[in-house]
Amino acid sequence: MKKLIIIIIPLLLIVSCVYNTVADASYSTNFGFTAELDEPSSRGQLKRVSPNESFVGYRFCISPDKKNIVYSGYQAGGGDKLYQLWKIPITGGASTKITSGGSNYCISPSFTSDGKYLVYESAGKLWKVRQDGAGGKTLIPGSGTGYDITPQLSSQNKLVFCSVSQVQTYQNLLKYFIWTSNLNGGELTQIREGKNPLWSPDGKQIIFDHAGEIWLINADGTELQQLTNSSEVIESIPSFSDNGEYIVFVSNETKTGNLSLRGSNWNIWSMKTDGSEKQQITELSSWDSWPLYSGNSIYFLSGRATKKKQNTQRIWKLQLHNE
Repeated sequence: MKKLIIIIIPLLLIVSCVYNTVADASYSTNFGFTAELDEPSSRGQLKRVSPNESFVGYRFCISPDKKNIVYSGYQAGGGDKLYQLWKIPITGGASTKITSGGSNYCISPSFTSDGKYLVYESAGKLWKVRQDGAGGKTLIPGSGTGYDITPQLSSQNKLVFCSVSQVQTYQNLLKYFIWTSNLNGGELTQIREGKNPLWSPDGKQIIFDHAGEIWLINADGTELQQLTNSSEVIESIPSFSDNGEYIVFVSNETKTGNLSLRGSNWNIWSMKTDGSEKQQITELSSWDSWPLYSGNSIYFLSGRATKKKQNTQRIWKLQLHNE
């Protein structure tokens, strides 16, 4: 029962977002929502950050000055049927819309190092826009090989992203390849196969997931390291702590070390950058995903504390107790 990820939606039908796979932590199914609220008091204090009326989809980002969060989603009753980019104070509050219109999702935002611009994906292409949405958007060339997704900027404004192409096999699998470039699309370099890449704080390494495991590689593609090796579970969507000493990620491992049989029972875990000191952070039987460190807190997306049939994903903050 090794981690074979079978794609259920053909590439031509995918609109910008190509995450729909079996046992994929990047999106939730109906089983990922619960009215319960896990309060992990032994590890920290839990608080909802995004507005109650907001549905947040996929990756969000935190501004370099730690004052704002930008997410992709929509507002209940707002008239939008597609995800747009929204900004909220990191402490919570009203949402401000950044993008609007169009016929495709705007997702996976990431700030430039000065906080003035955002890069994001839409319809398999990469774009840049001012953080207030003014002045229109600029196309970033990308890989030129297929759908380009999940752009992320380093502290030096180096871009890392994935390209997705369909492999013509009897299963029609999707192949994900990691690329780097500068913000204008120059110095394009293919790193290796993998997805959900994110830079280390110093911009010297890239962390990513592949085949259900967490990996680390130098920015030039050298010194590949496998950080997890769990044959019966899936571990994905990693990111670094601010000091680069810890990694937070998503896993469907249970307390007994086995694979969760519920399709959307994902929890947040952490470990050191050498793969040691692995520990579970959240424990609720719900969908917790897309974790990001900020200082002594972990922000993540979750289907917890949702009314019956409402099925709303929101951003939560777990302020960790000092060790």
